[in-house]
Parts: sequence; structure tokens; C-alpha cells
Amino acid sequence: MVLKTSLRNTVIKPKRKGLRPFLMFITPTLLVIAFILIYPVFYVLLLSFTNRQLLFLGNVKFVGFQNYLTMFRDADFWHSLWLQLGFIVVALPVELIIGFFVALLFNREFPFSKLLRSLLMLPVFVIPVLSGLTWRLMLQPDYGVLAAFFQSLSIGPEAWLADKTFAYIAVILQDIWRMWPFMFMMIYAGLSSLPAEYIEAALIDGANFFQRVFYIIIPFLKPVLAIAFLLRLIDALRIFSEIYVMTYGGPSNATMLLSLYIHKQAFEFGNISYASAIGTFLMIISLAISYFIVKKGLRGETA
Repeated sequence: MVLKTSLRNTVIKPKRKGLRPFLMFITPTLLVIAFILIYPVFYVLLLSFTNRQLLFLGNVKFVGFQNYLTMFRDADFWHSLWLQLGFIVVALPVELIIGFFVALLFNREFPFSKLLRSLLMLPVFVIPVLSGLTWRLMLQPDYGVLAAFFQSLSIGPEAWLADKTFAYIAVILQDIWRMWPFMFMMIYAGLSSLPAEYIEAALIDGANFFQRVFYIIIPFLKPVLAIAFLLRLIDALRIFSEIYVMTYGGPSNATMLLSLYIHKQAFEFGNISYASAIGTFLMIISLAISYFIVKKGLRGETA
């Protein structure tokens, strides 16, 4: 009895190991993150305040905000920025709307629904370079499938990629075709977690389709929509390879989005510092938009 009481009163305290094991595991990760993410950011920021050229590495001077002043006076920079923002404003909402309604359609069981859901994902897995090359071939006026289709309907010019307006439209269409299934995938996953009781209660109360969508489904999916839009925004701000192989920014800079303009300044004109200043400006815009989306879109999740 005495032995049991003694054991009951004995408190086994965990052996304190200190921070050493924690630091042993976390330090390599922090070093990798610092080398891959933080160091390039600070290096680009530092370059943006110098006059470094691609082929003249020895004569580097600190020039202050000269590259940023040049950027704000550069008409081509503003042209590329508006093209980039126009691309985001048009492509991403269209992808979101298509993905949303297709997810609603597939949020019920019907014959071959699982097979069709899998097939819808295929464009997302197409490499951007391959997607751009495919669309370039399909829009060739002599043998392109899409060019022949549009010509049969008398839509657009004969050579889409040679026309300023329709080349920009083609770039946006290519992105919508490739990336709307990503929105579908995210929204469908969110819809799968929507409690059926909500919809059943709305049906009993006589809510029609649009009332269920705007008062139940969209508020419930608000964090999912915000995350999906944010991920696509990050991808859209750095879009490069598909446009590079489709139009190379042409014709007459009609598809020269900001990422292509940065590449052109850095590796064609050799203005590494000026390209770094534009890249820093693009990063600041990205962070501002991302902060706004996270703050507004995820508010319902944290409330």
C-alpha cells in the first residue's frame, strides 16, 4: 500500500533537452530557404541600385534610384505593365467562372462523371512551352486547325498571331484553356466539403439555384476561391515561356508582358540593373495584391 502511494505521488518529469535538437533540424531548412528565396531577392534589390551591365561586369557604380526614375519615364514599361494587368483582369476571372460552374455541374454523380473529371484535368499537366507551341501551330494560317475553324466562321484575321489585337487575345485564350481546370480542381475540392444539410435546408425553404449559389455556396467557398485566385495570380504574374514561344512578345510588342520585357532588358539589351528595378517593382505589386486578397478573401475563415 505504501509502495502504491509512493508511486502515485511520484511525478515523472520529462527530461529537458533544450533547443539543440530543434536547431539541428530547423537550421538546414532555414539555410536552404535563405539561399533559394531570400538571397536572390536581396541580390536583385541591390542590383537595381547599380549600373551593372551584362557584358561589362567590372565597372559597377551605385546610382541610387536612377533605374527606378528611368522605369517610370519608360513608355514601353507602362505598355508592358498594362498588358500584364489586362491579362490578369481578363484571364483569371474567366477561368474562375468557368471552373466554378463546371465544378457545380460535376458536384453530382452521373454516368462517366469520374472519367470526365479526370479528363478535364489534362490541360493543367501540359507543359507551358508545349502549350504555347501547340497553340502557335493551331493558329498557323496555312494548316492550323483553329485558324481553319475561325476562318470558316469568319472570326478574326487570317493570321491571328500577326495581328496586334488578336495575338493578345490568342495569348489569353491559351492561358484560359490551360489553366481553368486548375480553378475547377480547387473549387470542386471545396464543394466536396460543403455539408449537404445547407443545400437541403435551402431547398425546403424554396431557394432557387441562384439564391443557393450566392447565399450559401459562394460564402462557404470564399477562402477556397481566394486561395485559388491567389495561386493563379502568382502564376500569371510570372507567365513567360508560353508567350515566348507563341509570339516572342510581338507583333510590335502587342504581347510584350512585363516578364518578357524584363527578360528583353536583361538578356537582349544587357541592362541587368534596369531589369532588376522592374523585377523589384513587379514583386512589390505582387505582394500588395496578394496581401489584399489574403486579407479580404480569408477573413471569413478566421472569423
